[in-house]
Amino acid sequence: MKAGEKEQRRPLSRVALLALALALLFLAIVVLAAIGFRMEWWGYGRSLDILQLAVAGGVVSVIFALFGMFQTWPGRGQRGFTLSLLALLIVLPALATPLYWSYSKSVLPPIQDITTDLETPPEFWDAPTSRLHPGAKVAEQQRAAYPDIVPLNLPVPMEQVFDEVLAVLKERGWKLVAAEPDEGRIEATVTTFWFGFKDDVAIRLTATKAGTRVDMRSTSRHGGGGDGGANANRIRAFFADLEARIGG
Repeated sequence: MKAGEKEQRRPLSRVALLALALALLFLAIVVLAAIGFRMEWWGYGRSLDILQLAVAGGVVSVIFALFGMFQTWPGRGQRGFTLSLLALLIVLPALATPLYWSYSKSVLPPIQDITTDLETPPEFWDAPTSRLHPGAKVAEQQRAAYPDIVPLNLPVPMEQVFDEVLAVLKERGWKLVAAEPDEGRIEATVTTFWFGFKDDVAIRLTATKAGTRVDMRSTSRHGGGGDGGANANRIRAFFADLEARIGG
């Protein structure tokens, strides 16, 4: 009997088939959750519920895929190793982000309003979801979790910094909400890449003897229980880009 015919006689693993089917279903649900929110078929809470369901299915798919690979490893009695491997390649990259986000939320404080100035935070005047800073309790939690989130001092005039801030906003694709050079105030809305969740940013410039002080505030518009570090990371990345432009 030829090798190809012998291979065809080996039964196809049902576990491998199920793993691939669950992987495709997981991917479809993740896409549906994002599309549904962007199309306003449902709100933030329902999108997270759907995503949690998808993640649970994705984890089950990974378990089945690993078991399927064990069943169908070359030399064993069943076919389907490629199907199991394909299921892993579909699920693992898509699982990485929500699992990392869930882990970050579990180890970081339940806050989602981050600012470089905890005494007098930049205010929202024009952003669609203007809000007051939550206060002293959140400030203490931020100091403990994000001690590096502090004002950025630049050795250049405020007018130049204002223009560079607008340039970085444009590069990042954020929607400009307000730009008041006389006040040194800029506000913008950030739309996340996949789900289209919207966050708000306020930037305040203050002239100093040495140049310009930049304060920034980033806050999540939806949800509760923390942002997984997203707002602090946004401030860090924005300041890095701004410093690179000023330095260049």
